[in-house]
Amino acid sequence: MGSCGVIRRASTTKDEDDLFLEEPTPESSEDIKKLGKEDLTTKCLYMNRRPGKGESYEPTHFEHLANVGTHGIGIVPSLIAFYYIIDAAHRELQYTLMFVYGVFTTMLFLASTLYHFFEMLYRPVKQKQRLRYYLHICDRAVIYLFIAASYTPWLALRHCGYPGLNLKWMIWVFAILGILYQYNFHERYKSLETALYIFVAGLPSVAMFTMNDRTGLDLMMIGGLVYMFGVIFFKLDGVVPFAHAIWHVHVLLGAAVHTYAVYVSLIGPDANNPVPDVSRWPDGEL
Repeated sequence: MGSCGVIRRASTTKDEDDLFLEEPTPESSEDIKKLGKEDLTTKCLYMNRRPGKGESYEPTHFEHLANVGTHGIGIVPSLIAFYYIIDAAHRELQYTLMFVYGVFTTMLFLASTLYHFFEMLYRPVKQKQRLRYYLHICDRAVIYLFIAASYTPWLALRHCGYPGLNLKWMIWVFAILGILYQYNFHERYKSLETALYIFVAGLPSVAMFTMNDRTGLDLMMIGGLVYMFGVIFFKLDGVVPFAHAIWHVHVLLGAAVHTYAVYVSLIGPDANNPVPDVSRWPDGEL
């Protein structure tokens, strides 16, 4: 199944050829003799061959559609969640943090959808390469900002011991460094790139266990495990059909769990850090 994506049929139109991106290898030529034309076409619709070292995976048309849809479907729910977390915010700091969280959560799904949409349109015909290149950088860069925005409400609204006191600003430094890495070394060292994402996403979790109030951290851990399990599929293009779309689904679910955790655990009146009701104070009393 992994080799069928490199087969080109002799009697196809130009549009149909977009599904078959490379010339046949000796192994795939043998497959042609063994497989009927209909079976071969069906297999090639859902997965191409695994890329070699230094190569990029070439998604099939159906994989492109799945990549667009699995994050496009998250844009409207993220905007709805944005409205509710802003509406539930109780004081200025909560408003600010929820705004940052909501903006970068929506940007995550929007940037991913735009990148994959233009990949679906122009990659098969090898056009708009510069546009697709920079959209890919933006897609990857927003992930760092989303990670920082996901942690910041917890680190800022909960009292943390060391190292949590410093990580509330260090996480943004890591995000900026990650973006600079993307701009300068995009797609050059793929394993290192994945390791950097895991490092930036995992390090602040240490600080969360120094919090005086750990309500909601169980949901954060569940969401984190969903992300981590999804990373497996992120590296399985050409091995598992629709692997990247499956990764997208894990991101969607992880973000949903984390947003719910923020909504039920962080925003609204804080019993541990109450805001005085100054309207009931006598005139002139500070």
